[in-house]
Amino acid sequence: MGKREKLTGIIIPMITPFNKDESVNFSGLKEVVDFLVENGVDGIIPSGSTGEMIALTKEEQMAVNEAAVKAADGRIKVIASTGAYRTCDVCEMSQAAQAAGADGVMVVTPWYMAPAQDELYGHYKAIRESIDIPVMMYHNPYYSTCLLPDEFIAKLYNDGLIDAVKERQADVFRQQNLRYLTDDGFGIFYGYDICPVETQACWSDGWVVGTGNLFPKENTAVYRLAKERKLEEAMKANFDLMRPYLDLFIKPDSCGNVKWLQIIKEGLRLRGIDAGYCRKPVIDELPAETEEKLKAVLRGYGYID
Repeated sequence: MGKREKLTGIIIPMITPFNKDESVNFSGLKEVVDFLVENGVDGIIPSGSTGEMIALTKEEQMAVNEAAVKAADGRIKVIASTGAYRTCDVCEMSQAAQAAGADGVMVVTPWYMAPAQDELYGHYKAIRESIDIPVMMYHNPYYSTCLLPDEFIAKLYNDGLIDAVKERQADVFRQQNLRYLTDDGFGIFYGYDICPVETQACWSDGWVVGTGNLFPKENTAVYRLAKERKLEEAMKANFDLMRPYLDLFIKPDSCGNVKWLQIIKEGLRLRGIDAGYCRKPVIDELPAETEEKLKAVLRGYGYID
């Protein structure tokens, strides 16, 4: 097996558009991919958390990944999300992603009944042995219940089982420690939507940003400045280009909810992109107060009248 290309850049975990009958809206999926390409991102992750992975069947997940590769058409990288609880399912979907032409796979740790470290080691070993393209571990203990120490993540890389990590804990020191425990070949991705300048300036190789579905141009501008070490410009861009929309995603509505997925999809629809609908149990509707805030933000950016 030859040396695999290091994963880097700003990568968007793209939404999955559904029709009103909850079938996958493949024409809308292509629209979203084209929109992200046109706004300068480096890559996409189809059928991840933002893509409602847990609402997809295995067959749908493979179909979404293949459709995203086809829609991207080599213009940007496609890191297909192939996470599942069963190791055999992950391997099957990862092999399908490689056959479809994906540039890598992202595999979240199994969830609900979090495996022990020796079991996780076997999980990622089986995935590595099943494909040749890069493997990105998705470490998200908030969703998966699986909290791993840096030393174990580094061991997976040092033993050749993974090539990158999306680190959702959003801890700059974890990035520093992971780099110390590995080498420059390990792709470390900041996996949260806030503080990209600080993290891109400190040891990370890329940014996986969900709000980039709706604001890809702004996120990309901030990311590029940060990676070029133009820190003062990047911080100003962060404040000017990102801060105006962040309250939509961090401040709860009057019922105590932050309906971030619905905000992204409704925002894209308002911008003229066929983002489709959500799958139940997620209800597609937004409270009137949130709808008005969203429209006000989009007007501020000049995206709607």
